[in-house]
Formats: sequence, C-alpha cells, structure tokens
Amino acid sequence: MLPSDSNDVLTRVGPGTPMGELMREYWIPACLPEELKPDATPMRLKLLGEKLIAFRDSEGRIGIMDHRCPHRCASMFFGRNEEGGIRCAYHGWKFDVEGNCLDQPNIPEDLRFTDRVKAKAYKVAELGGMVWVYMGKRAVPPPLPALEVFGLPDSERMVLCHQRDCNWLQSLEGDIDTSHFGFLHVGGVKTEDVDPNTMHRWGLVDRAPRYHVKETDWGTMYTAYRPADPGNYFYRFAHFVFPCFAMVPDGTFSNMIQATLSVPLDDNHTMTYVLG
Repeated sequence: MLPSDSNDVLTRVGPGTPMGELMREYWIPACLPEELKPDATPMRLKLLGEKLIAFRDSEGRIGIMDHRCPHRCASMFFGRNEEGGIRCAYHGWKFDVEGNCLDQPNIPEDLRFTDRVKAKAYKVAELGGMVWVYMGKRAVPPPLPALEVFGLPDSERMVLCHQRDCNWLQSLEGDIDTSHFGFLHVGGVKTEDVDPNTMHRWGLVDRAPRYHVKETDWGTMYTAYRPADPGNYFYRFAHFVFPCFAMVPDGTFSNMIQATLSVPLDDNHTMTYVLG
C-alpha cells in the first residue's frame, strides 16, 4: 500500500502532473482508424485529462487537437469538417490537421492574420490498427512502439477496445496481477472440476503465489510462481512496458492476446486496447 501522496504521483495524469508529463512523452493510442471518416463529423476525445477532437480531412489525413478554437474558445466539435480542414461554427475560422489557420472569413481580407494563429494540434500516426498521438513537447517525437503484432496483416490482427471506469494504474495492475485469478475468475469452481493438465488448475490449488520482480530498461517483469506437480513449479510471466502496456506471454493466452494498453482518459476513466 502506498501513502496518498505517492499514490497521487502515479495515478494523476492531467497537464502538469508528474505522471501526466511522463505519459505525454510517449505515443499513446487515441482511437481506431475506422472511427474517423473523411469530411465527417469530428470525434470527441479525452486523453490525459485534456478535451480533444479528432477528424479525418478530405485527403484522409488525421488531426487531433484541443477542442477549443483559439479565437473565442468555441468547441470545434460543432465545427464543419470540409475541404481540407475543420471550420469553427462560431466565426468560421478554419484549421488544418496541423493546427495551421487557413481562413478567417469574418475579417476583411486585407486585415487577416492567419499566419499568426495556430490551434493546439498534436502529432498523429496510424499503426497496427490504431490511431496514435504524441502529446509531448519534443520537436521530434520518439519512435512509435515496435510490437510484433504490428507486423501482421490486417486480416490476422485483432484490435478491441473498451472503457473501464477506473484509474489507468488499476486497469494495468489488473492485467498483470495473477493472485486475483483464483477468486474473481474461477472463485466458484472446485479444483477437482478443472482439467489437471490445464494451467488454470494451479491458480486454484495455490491462490497466494510468490513473486520474482525484475526492473528492466523498458519497464518491469513479474514472475508469479506456485508449487505444481511434485518437484515442479508453475510460473506465470507478466510484463509492464512503458508507458501503459501489459503483456502476458503464457500458455492459453499466447495465441489470443499480445498486449493490452491501459490509456488514461482522465484520473477516473481508462480506455483499454487489446491487441492480438
């Protein structure tokens, strides 16, 4: 258990928070590509406590930016996504996917100053069936994640997502934790009813595993071990990979799940992506 101040350092993700600033220095998933159609209604997003919009322009490029127009702070969610940019519904100012101002139709043409106005837009990339965003301060963002699953053809890759109404760390912890298995998932199942050749049996026989923990350059590796057959142990590995990946490369799950990503929407809501 952590004291409350240490807990806040790990769980709070808004602008200016220690974890929020760290998260912003990585690429994180924002949405799925199929959710954004060219010249269609913008999509509301919340990431790391920031209210954003996402849209795909006439040429198929994706923009993710602050939902407020820099002119009078009207929400760009109500704007018109048309002809290569998104136009604010309030005064008609128009911006491209990089936040450049393209038009100021409520100002006489000789007085316009589009070159001095920029919406707060973030760098975007498509990879592995997801739309990724970099919200950090580097002029050149870090490399995109390089998971093996991203190299699979679209027909062989699965990407699912669902919202969890909890903090991102609770979500991540649940994905790498193994001690809850014998209670939450099979708490009502008797040991004798489980196939003796399946790994699930050992989670019932011993519901209090011991752990080896190793810190790595990319995160942390956890190994939960339980007594199995005489002279043997059952080991379950789980990996935490910065900033919010969990990977469980074991038995039953190895052919189904490559990784889960617990992406903070805010301090109390998480979007979980399952890759396989």
